[in-house]
Amino acid sequence: MMLNIKRALMCFLIAYLLVTILAVATSLTYENIVHPPQPVPGVSPLQSQVFVATVPYHVVIMLIIWPVFAGIYFRRRPSGIKERWTLGTFWVVAAMLVDLICFVIVKSPYSFSFYEFYVLYQPWLTLIYLAIFLSPLIHLVFSTRAEIEKS
Repeated sequence: MMLNIKRALMCFLIAYLLVTILAVATSLTYENIVHPPQPVPGVSPLQSQVFVATVPYHVVIMLIIWPVFAGIYFRRRPSGIKERWTLGTFWVVAAMLVDLICFVIVKSPYSFSFYEFYVLYQPWLTLIYLAIFLSPLIHLVFSTRAEIEKS
């Protein structure tokens, strides 16, 4: 079955916004509870104590939200492994493009240099992209397991 681009894009946009909001909320909550020292001027925000402490949770957020949206995409749609690989590829390429535009190219208080985003943000950025790419398969594993347990 062919990928439904409109449905895939809608699920992507909602999931992307949701994981961004949850990741920021996680960092802000940590900052409000722990009150760590402010980063030294000139140091990348990716090296701040708040970010370093919360970035593993950002990956966990990705591993929860993206498979849920894969489930939403595949609801009432028969799907094979090929369509799941295609959806994962579509989503990870879209995430890479949105990240490049929103966090590197467009200058804002939340933008980073190419080096900061693609080098200092390792291994976390790779793990996040891997979670997005594998999310349709992760959903398949959990939904298949649930079906087996029902039997």
